[in-house]
Amino acid sequence: MLHTACTTDTTGTRRRWDPDERVTLSQAARIAPGSVSPNCVWRWCRRGVLSRMGERIHLEHVRVGGKLYTTPRWIEEFGSRLAEADAAYFKTASEPPRRKPVPAPVASFRARRRSPRRSTDQQEAERRARIAAELDAEGL
Repeated sequence: MLHTACTTDTTGTRRRWDPDERVTLSQAARIAPGSVSPNCVWRWCRRGVLSRMGERIHLEHVRVGGKLYTTPRWIEEFGSRLAEADAAYFKTASEPPRRKPVPAPVASFRARRRSPRRSTDQQEAERRARIAAELDAEGL
């Protein structure tokens, strides 16, 4: 059974919508349950909502000129179809699907590379001696 949708406009007065009256997406956002934006209603129309069964469910709409319109009846039917698809999923899935075990994290390529060797005090002294010998050979 379809209930007549009511919304409160900016002046604070309540507006009753006829179930088959065409409404803009902004008006539909005020009619839809929850706090949704006109952009969300547009996504419901154009992209749909992916149900748990993998089916895309779209909000019925019509395009008149450059605007999209829907009706309060179509909004309610959209919610019913989405709820039915979810109920069908939970009836067929007696237990939730098992997740694949997550593999242990693998060190990235950079982490696996050898880190530069740290020089010991003796190696550092030898390196300084070589540099000093090269400078002496050059006369510096």
